[in-house]
Amino acid sequence: APCALRRRARDAFENLFWNDETACLYDCVFPDGRRDGAIRPNQIFAVGLPHAPLTGKRATSVVRTVCAKLLTPRGLRTLARGDPSYKGTYGGGPDERDAAYHQGTAWPWLLGPYVDALFKVEPRDRARAEAGEILADLLDSMDEAGLGFISEVFDGDPPHRPGGCIAQAWSVAAAIHIWRVLETTGGVP
Repeated sequence: APCALRRRARDAFENLFWNDETACLYDCVFPDGRRDGAIRPNQIFAVGLPHAPLTGKRATSVVRTVCAKLLTPRGLRTLARGDPSYKGTYGGGPDERDAAYHQGTAWPWLLGPYVDALFKVEPRDRARAEAGEILADLLDSMDEAGLGFISEVFDGDPPHRPGGCIAQAWSVAAAIHIWRVLETTGGVP
């Protein structure tokens, strides 16, 4: 019975959140049934977490969409560049920064869950190679704002300037997580 229940839960999740038009997940479903089709990084958790509800071809499609639309050398964008609400730079006064925070700013901490999802859908060698590149890019950022640290956020647009606090624990934690994933899957390249 637990397997049947898990299968029913996965089917219900896919029926509610799968977006055929974008080949990824809706960002949220409102109480009135409307669905938000914005491409955001939240969907990576539906693939990368243990016992994730999304598997198979749809999980692969989510990871590839996130890679194509959200992945930067410094983090995952919080919104795809083509969205009308996208803000590619994080700067200005408090109001401008707040407006950009969840509308395109790249967050390094999201690279940890992204790497976890990669290992669920890609062959191990390919996932390791991509995770190694992600880690190298992230470590390169350690001399951009706070020497030896990783910033809280980066611009979604190139050249991905650092923003927010210059030494963010959850950003550093992402690098440590990716390092540990690489260590447990054959060593850090």
